Amino acid sequence: MTGAWVVLWGVAGGLLGFAVGRACLVLERSERVGDDAAAGERMGPTWIEGWMLPALGAIGFAAFADAQGVTWRLLVHSLWLLVLLLVLAFDLKHRLILDVVTFPALVLAILLAHWSPGLSATSAIAGALFAGIVLLPLAVASDLLQRGAGFGWGDVKLGMVIGAITGMSFNLNGLHTLWALIAGALVGGVVSAALLASRRLSLRDTIPYGPFLVVGAGLVLFFL
Repeated sequence: MTGAWVVLWGVAGGLLGFAVGRACLVLERSERVGDDAAAGERMGPTWIEGWMLPALGAIGFAAFADAQGVTWRLLVHSLWLLVLLLVLAFDLKHRLILDVVTFPALVLAILLAHWSPGLSATSAIAGALFAGIVLLPLAVASDLLQRGAGFGWGDVKLGMVIGAITGMSFNLNGLHTLWALIAGALVGGVVSAALLASRRLSLRDTIPYGPFLVVGAGLVLFFL
């Protein structure tokens, strides 16, 4: 893809990132998350909608366009990038991953799998099931040990969406869901260690895990 098209696709990503921010605010109101907001929880417009989502949309779209060219793969992956940005924003603000986002995304991922480069309905379903099986024990342990304050059921559902959009076939060239989960875990470990070292996080604190899963998925989609 020429430089001009990369820039244009990046501009489109920035505008759509802004639209994702507006969707995040609509979801806040429709899901009434403010009715039981935790102390310090950010409600209404913030820097996340103001500049983070447009910036990530622009950078992500431009990077994908440069790497993948004008292809059907670019369109599909750009769609999933927007879904992941919505999950990222909402989890950062409210530590919630909404069923109203993950359930339709999971169904759509399976329906689109036949037309997605490198995917099939079988590999999408296998990826979703694999992620669910791997992440389920973490949610159960969090419920028992942390009363759900750590790894949540929303993270399991997000993992299943990631499995469906990356796909899983049990050969060395098809372990995309596994790599996405590993990448998310590594990013989470590095960020958590950095926050602990800087004393911005204590061992008693919890941080949302969804953003790390989002980063892992984004990395795998970029290289698919």
